[in-house]
Amino acid sequence: MKTTVIYVTYNANTELLSKSINSIVTQADKVIIVDNTPNKDEKLQIFKNEDVEIIYLEDNFGIAYAQNVGIKNALEKYSEYIMLSDQDTIYPNNYISDMLKIFDIYDNVGAIAPRFIDGMKKSSDGFISLTPIIFKQFFPQSGLHEVMQVIASGKILNAKYLNNIGLMDENLFIDWVDLEWCWRARNKGYKIIGNADVVIEHQLGDSSRDIRFREVNLRSPIRHYYITRNAFHLALRDKSLDTLHRITLFFKSFRYIIGYPILSKPHLTHLKYVMLGFWHGIIGRLGKLK
Repeated sequence: MKTTVIYVTYNANTELLSKSINSIVTQADKVIIVDNTPNKDEKLQIFKNEDVEIIYLEDNFGIAYAQNVGIKNALEKYSEYIMLSDQDTIYPNNYISDMLKIFDIYDNVGAIAPRFIDGMKKSSDGFISLTPIIFKQFFPQSGLHEVMQVIASGKILNAKYLNNIGLMDENLFIDWVDLEWCWRARNKGYKIIGNADVVIEHQLGDSSRDIRFREVNLRSPIRHYYITRNAFHLALRDKSLDTLHRITLFFKSFRYIIGYPILSKPHLTHLKYVMLGFWHGIIGRLGKLK
């Protein structure tokens, strides 16, 4: 079962990336680094060898475009399974072999993903259950679970279904890309499986704030723009989500407009970006923010 691992980098932290690659390279048939850094990130050359290929895009085209470049390359190499990873994720021994077994347990599995712990937070993150209206988190400590969506890092795609499901939505640029793909896969009849028996550590934001009843991941103003914009865009236009979930997503997304400017400094800068994201989401202006 030929497996290719795809990393998308942007001004990579080579120390983190090295630890991540070292934890997975012997488990995969090939590792591909797709670099989104403008004018090339030459320090990535230290990773280049017969097991690791580097593709320089020489500009920031967004994570969805870069992932698609890597996926197409993997498909050309006749990969049966394609794994996506961020630079900060460390994988346990036998990660790929343990995860691939799941594809034989269920029919029509589009993707599988592990349980993850966010290193920036005290609390753990769970899976999103299949509920008729809301996006409800649950926190299994073991077992396999059919879920609504999973994040990209550590997710393994079943290559034979990609022609039907499609690749990542490049118009989103960054943020919500992984979740939208899961919704689309499920809408076409494929399962997304969360494996709670396998745990990875992955950092979702740049920092987090504890507001008593939950911990909030915080990022840069530009990331808050994309999160806000794409949330409202998908709530209004996504054809893979049913109407009730779209309504839930729409009203739930106002928390970004309120929360990010309050919790992040400089407050006015974050307010400016989330309001712009809200407006662009409403009118459907996508792609890279100029």
